Amino acid sequence: MRKRFEPQLETGQLLIEDTPTPRSRDGMADLVVALRELYKNKPYRDQILDILASKLIRDKPQTGRPGMDLWRLFVLAQARLSKQLSYDELHLQANYNKLLRQVMGVERVAGFEEVTFAYQTIVDNVSLLDDKSIEQINAVIVAFGQGEVLKKKEGSPCT
Repeated sequence: MRKRFEPQLETGQLLIEDTPTPRSRDGMADLVVALRELYKNKPYRDQILDILASKLIRDKPQTGRPGMDLWRLFVLAQARLSKQLSYDELHLQANYNKLLRQVMGVERVAGFEEVTFAYQTIVDNVSLLDDKSIEQINAVIVAFGQGEVLKKKEGSPCT
């Protein structure tokens, strides 16, 4: 029984929208900022979650234990693909990188129980995405970049 993402905040949970914009030469910080902006743009976020739902949920009955949220799975898959991380490195990032955890929606303020991910959970979930789904998701991300990020401001001179 997978959910797209959990809209109800838990006690001590940091908002995805409030993920800081750090200055870093590491590409992970840039990825986190891009994911945050994608999360805040509901139409594009919904397109991506629809692609994931059609691949992972399909005709499965809504019973049993909950699976990893689609948004978290998407963030982990993007981190793995964009940074060319092994599953060991992805496991480390998912459990200890505060920026990645906040954009996943699992980071908590100090004093509250942390959400952690087992290595096998990450492998089992991220490996569910096939090439066709990734290509569809990439098309949505490119459209987001061209339509929202690179959109020229009205009245700005052409350069």
